[in-house]
Amino acid sequence: MKDRILRAINLIHVILVDLAQVFMVAMVVIVAANVFLRYVFNSGIFWSEEVALVLFVWFVFISLGLGVKQKLNITINLLHKDKIPRWLDGFLDILTEILVIFVGGVFVIYGGRLVGFTMNSILPATKWPAAMLYLLVPFAGATMILEAILHLAGWDTYDANLDQYLGGERKLKDVFGGSHE
Repeated sequence: MKDRILRAINLIHVILVDLAQVFMVAMVVIVAANVFLRYVFNSGIFWSEEVALVLFVWFVFISLGLGVKQKLNITINLLHKDKIPRWLDGFLDILTEILVIFVGGVFVIYGGRLVGFTMNSILPATKWPAAMLYLLVPFAGATMILEAILHLAGWDTYDANLDQYLGGERKLKDVFGGSHE
């Protein structure tokens, strides 16, 4: 059962990385095309800034969950890790994960409220619901909570294999093979 859960989480991670890449490329293409059209043809794409903003916000919130998985959250080290007792280091790691779960909970609760509140507002250029801008906030919170819980549980999620796959060194089947025991 544990293997299936971790494989599903790794699949979600791969999909999120691919989505983040697509959002970043689309944002760069849209902005570059708009700049080209404005300077060369003196005419731009009227919806480009709005769509680029939505893609940027989505990219950032997808990256939050991915950052928690890789433990890329901001930390402040007042003392060198070798200078503090091992028990204190472990306690601070647990405290960090608890804070991440708290922040993720805030994202889920208040992000959900923000999405509901902005559902009736309309983005001016695309005529999309303004909630599109904030749609990934609760999702990012849920991802942050899930990853922090996995860290607290000490579950190995094949991060080395996943990193090698994302770096082009392995095939996708390598990420999902083997046992997580």
